[in-house]
Amino acid sequence: MDGHSENLREPRSEPIFAGLAPGDELETDEVPESMVSEFASLTTPYCWVITEDAAAGYDGAEPSVVGKSGPGEAVAGDVTEALTAGRFFRLVDGQGHELAIGRLYDPSGRNELAPLDDFGRQHLGALNIEFRAEGDWQAA
Repeated sequence: MDGHSENLREPRSEPIFAGLAPGDELETDEVPESMVSEFASLTTPYCWVITEDAAAGYDGAEPSVVGKSGPGEAVAGDVTEALTAGRFFRLVDGQGHELAIGRLYDPSGRNELAPLDDFGRQHLGALNIEFRAEGDWQAA
């Protein structure tokens, strides 16, 4: 053999850092509090925005709530983040009729009822909020 081939080794299959093997995946949907502020550019703890108004329809006879967002202190950048990274939600009445659809960006995961509490109950008469999961709507 030449002098170069003796120095070649098989690639190592074990992880470089202990505890980071491919099978060691996190089994949580929660983001650690220390990381929330690092990755979220929100100026508020959460932000939601209505994207469809099923109650008003499309004929313009009733004022639409499309574009309504919250909380009240949210700025345009917060709304943009909700639109691009938020979970789809819908507000429904007591019979399960859809009233509005929107998106909620909530990095902490502690404000999933915010669109209902901030706006839906008072302005639309909504009683429940559902989130899109696995191709269907599921109650919060």
